Amino acid sequence: MKLSRGGNAPVPADTVVVALGWRGGDVDPQALLVDTSGRIRTDDDFVFYNAPKHPSGAVTLREATGDAAALEVALPKVEPSVERIVITGSVDTGSFRDIAGLTVEVRATGAPAIDLDLDQTENVSAVIFGEFYRRGGGWKFRNVTQGWDSGLRGLAEEFGVGIDDDEPVSPGEAPAPPAPSGAPAPAPAPTASPAVAPDWYTDAQDPSRVRWWDGVRWADETRPIVPVAPGVCGRCGRATRVPRFGAPPPCRWCENDVSGFLDMWRSQVWQVLTATGPQGPAWDDLWVALRFQRIDPATGSTAIRPLAVAHLERVVTFAFADDEIDEHEMTGFDAAVTALRSCCDLGPAGSHIEQLRQRMLRGRSLTQVRAGELPRIQRQGLHLAADEIVHVDVAATQVRYLASGPRQQSGRLIASNRKLRFVGTGPGTETPWEKIVSVGYEYGSVVIAATTARGGGTYRVPDPDYVAAVLEGALRVAKRLVLAPGRRDTRTVPQHMKSEVWQRDGGRCVECGADHYLEFDHVIPLSRGGATSVSNLQILCRGCNLAKGARI
Repeated sequence: MKLSRGGNAPVPADTVVVALGWRGGDVDPQALLVDTSGRIRTDDDFVFYNAPKHPSGAVTLREATGDAAALEVALPKVEPSVERIVITGSVDTGSFRDIAGLTVEVRATGAPAIDLDLDQTENVSAVIFGEFYRRGGGWKFRNVTQGWDSGLRGLAEEFGVGIDDDEPVSPGEAPAPPAPSGAPAPAPAPTASPAVAPDWYTDAQDPSRVRWWDGVRWADETRPIVPVAPGVCGRCGRATRVPRFGAPPPCRWCENDVSGFLDMWRSQVWQVLTATGPQGPAWDDLWVALRFQRIDPATGSTAIRPLAVAHLERVVTFAFADDEIDEHEMTGFDAAVTALRSCCDLGPAGSHIEQLRQRMLRGRSLTQVRAGELPRIQRQGLHLAADEIVHVDVAATQVRYLASGPRQQSGRLIASNRKLRFVGTGPGTETPWEKIVSVGYEYGSVVIAATTARGGGTYRVPDPDYVAAVLEGALRVAKRLVLAPGRRDTRTVPQHMKSEVWQRDGGRCVECGADHYLEFDHVIPLSRGGATSVSNLQILCRGCNLAKGARI
């Protein structure tokens, strides 16, 4: 996209790169972050070779080569008080008329580049190439191409950059922008506690002010220490109304800035929560940004409380997607709750979060039961075999759908490691697990399918999802699809199982159909709890078996 002088275009992405290229000479790019007055707020808003990164991370000057340079602009990180980002360039000697093949492009991944149509006929040593500016809740870029014959000094002074009179500004020689008039020189890097976390710390040379430590170096900017007193804003130090009833009113000077920053900050919080959860460097950087803005962490905590609850609900929803709660899903939920509680006051949402945790615990318990960790119940008056163990014994109503209509019978549903029994007011049933096809749970009832007419049916029971889980676990153990805890299986396949599997699979590899170099394979490997049973065996050729390995 070719953008002529004065033309504008929407910015194609949140993060873009302003790329400069040329032949011959040397060009130094700069960026100035200005407010509604058209001037920078502090010297930190002047990004150039001696100060290559803005404290907010919104603009970063990448290392320039002999004939190219780039400025990376992250628009979501731009502070609300910044109205425009002005992109400029300067030359040390001569003018831009001496620079051959100068190009300026705004690039974004997956979008066409915005190519500026430059006019290099003027004899100037500093140029405003273009500017990013806010429009309708978004950002646009304008081609300005305005030159300055007074060089970088004139351009910088126009935007309010402080310049020492006895030191000329020329790329390659100039020092970093000095601190605002009357501010102390930068303090030496800390060697003790400030090195632990980025924050505002008392300035070593002026105890009445604080200076930002980003974990690596001191920033040039200092701010006054604000006393804790009624009628004084703890962020900016300006006078506020003295409260007469209820909580102190917000500072009218800071309210808009804080509100605008929190709107952007909340969107970043949600992006991090959905990507990595409340942990890791990206999560820590969010709270560093809050401290840099001198916003009370309690304010941030209140602002993201709904997001914290929404994230935990999302974790639970994703965990139940396959109707099973694994150990790592349970651990991950508890870790997320702990991390969010350490930085957020969840307040009234605490009871809802506890309900989510109980749901996860319940899901984890049912998953373990389905996997073979079955309960053992002692019941008097039941005629059981010597090695028979009862897993469930509940009141139940059997519903059987016959040609003449549904038939209901009250009684007890009893499941052991050997068979499933229903003892009712009429004739009871005993069905070995070998004749049970499946166990399901739907519409608040347990549904059992069997190979015999009397063995199946629908049963209305208390806590049907738990009863269905126990019956499913008992069925899987009985059919040796899984092993009960504490039991071991053998890799040896009995002859009668080999014959049945051979007949079922037709004497061919179930993967490729080969009929040579055949082997009996456990579908679920023994190392992962698989059993030596007909249902868990298949025929594979040697090549397919080696390719499968220990995978399920």
